[in-house]
Amino acid sequence: MVYGKSLCHANWTLTGCAHGKGPSRNFPARGGANSDALVGHQRNYFIPIRAASRLEATSQLQQPVFSSCTLPVILETDWPYNMGEVFAQLAAIADVYFRQKKMLDDSATIVVSTPLGLASTSYHHVLLSPYSRYPPVSFDELSQRAEEGRRVGWSAEGHHVRCFEKAVLCKLHGFPQNLLPTSQSVLRHIAPHIPKDPLGFGAASTAAAGGSTAGPATTPTATSAAVAALAAPAGGIVELPGDAALAADGTLRVLLEARSGQGRTIRNLAQLVEACEVANARGFHAGSFSRLSCKVLNTADTPSLNGVDRFYATVGAVRSAHVLVAVHGAGAANCFFLRPDNGLTALLEIRPCRFGSKHCGWPDAYMQSQLSQAGGVIRFFAYNVEDPAQCAPSDYEVAATLPDPAGLPLAPLRGGEDARARDQHLTLRPKPFIAMLRHVGSLLRNETAYQAAHGGRTLHGYAIPEGLAFGPLCVQDMAAHLQSGAPVLHM
Repeated sequence: MVYGKSLCHANWTLTGCAHGKGPSRNFPARGGANSDALVGHQRNYFIPIRAASRLEATSQLQQPVFSSCTLPVILETDWPYNMGEVFAQLAAIADVYFRQKKMLDDSATIVVSTPLGLASTSYHHVLLSPYSRYPPVSFDELSQRAEEGRRVGWSAEGHHVRCFEKAVLCKLHGFPQNLLPTSQSVLRHIAPHIPKDPLGFGAASTAAAGGSTAGPATTPTATSAAVAALAAPAGGIVELPGDAALAADGTLRVLLEARSGQGRTIRNLAQLVEACEVANARGFHAGSFSRLSCKVLNTADTPSLNGVDRFYATVGAVRSAHVLVAVHGAGAANCFFLRPDNGLTALLEIRPCRFGSKHCGWPDAYMQSQLSQAGGVIRFFAYNVEDPAQCAPSDYEVAATLPDPAGLPLAPLRGGEDARARDQHLTLRPKPFIAMLRHVGSLLRNETAYQAAHGGRTLHGYAIPEGLAFGPLCVQDMAAHLQSGAPVLHM
């Protein structure tokens, strides 16, 4: 970024609201998942800012033409390649300061300060789309030395602009509001693009029920005053096509997130889906649900479905489910696209060995905290895997123990033991997992049962070698917990 009257012959204003803290970054690894456990191998990245000079190398800067129509708002954010962090921080900041406080109108161009020439992602585009009439743009795209007159969608002029009379560079840190109102603002804006039930939960339920999807009669719950107040800044809870069918369906619709990359994958997803089918065929019952359907949620781009369309499909799939099953991580933030209906839907967060027990403060600070602050309108259940046979080290941890082919010294792992615990791969035993789904299903649509489990400290599950134990969050001494009489399903 270059500024100064000596070159510009204009009042070029740089408004900064950074608070002095450099952004925390993660690198978009080729493996499909971001390895933030490997941070620390590069210096922090900052946008270079200097005064103008008479020795500028490009013609656009030697003889600048300043735009008074396009206002770039360059946003620094922590963890720009983590969807959950972008959702909870950057999108929330835009919602609070741009939409609610009206610091900017929608004529500004939102620029995501992606580091090191990297591009923006589909979730940057979708999550920031409500706040500008123009599509968000990466810092690298904004600063490209483009040919004169190249058409772009992000400027008021309709072509690439390099010089601006005014720009805003802003770094805000933190979480200015809960994810619930942020998600409702996003949903309201993208609703026309969201496909209805793209994985076919409803069609399968209708066929299985012989033409009817209705389950046993349930008492509908009104949106609580606290939840209504929380969603009020976004204009209230968004209703989408398919919500009524979801509320009436007697089939427990379960969506299992598929992860790729070098850590935190569920290696036997196909086996778990098959176990769901077997359980359904044998007569699944859980509370008001009399059937079970499990489907896999793939969020990675494919040649036939990619970019923002893939993100829209993800939102549509999540919206059509009662339960989203996700390993602790960014993908769990998709739970805020579930229908918020005071106990109709839930996130079941899977936590690898020791990550929900020995290291419980970290995972509890994310989706568990966000959903609790949202008044439990979307339920939270933890499935803490405490059976070493179901956990395996991440790829990067295994690689760190292997000799280098060239004989070079191994790079030290910078992440702590808690990060390595979090990043373990999982091979879940099907029977305890199905039992946990039955437990979750029995507590949906039933406020009395849910509160009894919460008060009785049996809300969450622990996959142990003996089967499935129930307890509160953060059971650090499982032996003592079992000796105290904790309920256990042996299998």
